Amino acid sequence: MNSSQKTAPQAGATRHIVVGRSSKVWQHLRQRPELAQHVAHAIGHADLKSFTFTQHDCVWVFSYSREPSENASLLATLGRAGVGEVMYLSSSSTIVNRVTNCYSYPRVKYKAEQLALSLPHAKIITLGLMYQDLAELPAGRNMACSYDELAAFMLRAETGAEAQNRVNLLRAIERPFSSTLERLAYQQYSKLMSMMGSKPCLLRPLDFLFRALGWRWYGYTFLSNRLWSMTIS
Repeated sequence: MNSSQKTAPQAGATRHIVVGRSSKVWQHLRQRPELAQHVAHAIGHADLKSFTFTQHDCVWVFSYSREPSENASLLATLGRAGVGEVMYLSSSSTIVNRVTNCYSYPRVKYKAEQLALSLPHAKIITLGLMYQDLAELPAGRNMACSYDELAAFMLRAETGAEAQNRVNLLRAIERPFSSTLERLAYQQYSKLMSMMGSKPCLLRPLDFLFRALGWRWYGYTFLSNRLWSMTIS
């Protein structure tokens, strides 16, 4: 986003800043003209040290690193800068940490989420599986969020200490299976997942097979969807 085309905010006005301009999610959202007007700046992780934040900034954190220390450093920088609000975009997959820590992405994302909550006026925005078209979602039951829904949320989001510190942007969407074989595999995988208890990563050989077949509902995606279904039903 070309920040030079933005007008300076009025004194005391909330300025919306995106951290993580290269993230896949932001790349989808930045095409919307209404968000181009709403977001004053979109910056990368490397810009944090040179960017001047203010107490009136609402910072949307899209950025994520596989290295926990880098996520911690980013959030610490925002804390030291004294920004007015941090909106940390998390993942529905973090729910799997209730039963296992064997999956890397949910584990690292959960740690970052907890660090974000330690900041003043921080809020966690939990996103379901992101999609533009329903056909992009895996077969079966998904806890999902469209890019349109996230864009609308960013435009209307409440700020301030009185707003909720956790928002779940997800809803259940059923998708058809490509074949009877895929449906049977899904059902059997569900039984195996139940048998694995806290060690679902033992099913990784099957996950590689399913990925090769183009079936994308395996692993922590499967477990996350199951746990959310139990939580919100």
